[in-house]
Amino acid sequence: AYLADVITRIIAGHPQNQIDDLLPWAYAPAPLKAVA
Repeated sequence: AYLADVITRIIAGHPQNQIDDLLPWAYAPAPLKAVA
């Protein structure tokens, strides 16, 4: 799940100057969206 999310974020345009945010020890998963 971690790797899939990181690759998705990179493809979606995660800023290169914030790539450290995607390292395993600094990684925070995206908040879940509520479905109504």
